[in-house]
Amino acid sequence: MDHTDVRSYRPVSNLSVVSKLLERIVARRLLSYLTSAGLMPSLQSAYRVNHSTETAVFRVLVNILLALDRGDFAVLVILDLSAAFDTVNHTTLLRRLKCSYGICGTALGWVRSYLTGQTQYVRSESTSSLPTVLQTGVPQGSVLGPILFLLYTADLIGLVTGHGLRSHLFADDSRAYGSCPPAATVGLQNQLSVCVGDVGKWMAANGLQLNADKTEFMWCSSQRRIGQSPSEPFVVCGNLVTLSNVVRDLCVWSDDVHSHHQDRRRVFRHSASVTQCTSVVVA
Repeated sequence: MDHTDVRSYRPVSNLSVVSKLLERIVARRLLSYLTSAGLMPSLQSAYRVNHSTETAVFRVLVNILLALDRGDFAVLVILDLSAAFDTVNHTTLLRRLKCSYGICGTALGWVRSYLTGQTQYVRSESTSSLPTVLQTGVPQGSVLGPILFLLYTADLIGLVTGHGLRSHLFADDSRAYGSCPPAATVGLQNQLSVCVGDVGKWMAANGLQLNADKTEFMWCSSQRRIGQSPSEPFVVCGNLVTLSNVVRDLCVWSDDVHSHHQDRRRVFRHSASVTQCTSVVVA
């Protein structure tokens, strides 16, 4: 990474082994409670047993392919958050844990204690700045922090489905998508623009920030209808976002053309490393 670019520097959580062991115990109890009570977000694939990048990618991809096989157009938006883990509001998180997930009493007090008093500082070689108490955020690299973030952002799923669209989350990576007959693409585009605008407002109200510059839109169609795909840019929070022919989602590159010939249905490429790409064929 460019050492002269300030964006190359991100905070690193330095947590003790004892702290991580305690977090793991709490995380197991918390996940067990949420799972048994049916409170885990069903369309969130991160930090859960039997949920992974593969489940997130395949669910979205298969739904899009089914829409294209029906003769519909599909649209996919990849939403990008800026420093998502660092901007979680502690007061909002604690209120959500109590009201939405029924965590209260000693358990809620423990989480409050866990979030309170976290500090950070900048170190350059042998020189360090004075520690600063963090007022927001959950520690990246911790065991419990990512789980708390999932619970903090779970309402995004209902917000997207409330607009008649589909959604799937993986940690702080969010995607919304939908499909429609060819004659209804203008309405779907407006519907998605309104949805993403409301997502941006929800994020702003919860201390998160939607990065419109890195938000990507892509129309998907069959090969014979690629010339009919809409070309107008989307409006996101007052900004115009041009369409993409290829988007990168969880290290998977997806293009906008779907062939009906089985031997040509190579829908996406998984960039497993810089030097090797694995092609995936969907039969």
